[in-house]
Amino acid sequence: MARGLSIYFIHSSKCDYNNLIYLPVLRSNILSHHTLMFSRSEENKDKYYKDMIANCDVIVVELTEPDVGFNMELKEALISRKPILALAQKAIGYDPKYQKLLKNVIAYNNEADFRYYVETFAETYKGVANKRAEENVVVLGMIE
Repeated sequence: MARGLSIYFIHSSKCDYNNLIYLPVLRSNILSHHTLMFSRSEENKDKYYKDMIANCDVIVVELTEPDVGFNMELKEALISRKPILALAQKAIGYDPKYQKLLKNVIAYNNEADFRYYVETFAETYKGVANKRAEENVVVLGMIE
């Protein structure tokens, strides 16, 4: 049986992440079939970001107003070599150094744009979760 992706979200603690990131994704019917990992949610606030990155399938990075914690998480995400979607608010922009690190940063205008890009990304990589699930199966023997 197919399982949904585990999607980890990296963002600055300086931005309004509840309204900018969490609510738009939680309002999505498509993304409701996936495990959404928000680092600052009640459920995950005591978890170590390296563990959450290790346990996710793909990563969404919101580049608006980066801070030190954001940069540490981004470094770990890049080391993980997992698929990354990089988004930035068009009106605010982002530091050009991130373009070198992430290659294809997508600018979005509003909540609908943000949700669309995350949904499209999730649909593109949905096979990653099932492949990873198969790799974690160990066959100890066969019953004949």
